[in-house]
Amino acid sequence: MTTADLRAGRVRIPRGATKAALPQVRTILPLDLRGRRLEVSYNPRFDPPPERSGVLSVGRGLLEELVDVDEVLSVRVEADGTVVLT
Repeated sequence: MTTADLRAGRVRIPRGATKAALPQVRTILPLDLRGRRLEVSYNPRFDPPPERSGVLSVGRGLLEELVDVDEVLSVRVEADGTVVLT
């Protein structure tokens, strides 16, 4: 987690298996961020090319409260579509 991402309240989802498990269009997703249940916007960022990391928009205050700079979050997607960050 970078300082800029924390300040902006965003979690980047890099290309790969995790991003492939998420929707391929902008949407609202259920999120469990270290036990906090939220609804957040998700942008997979395919357009314009080239493809970039997807972005979960969590919110400034909450993200800074729960995550530290340089921390790497573990991501999984539950069967019901909930994104879980630990």
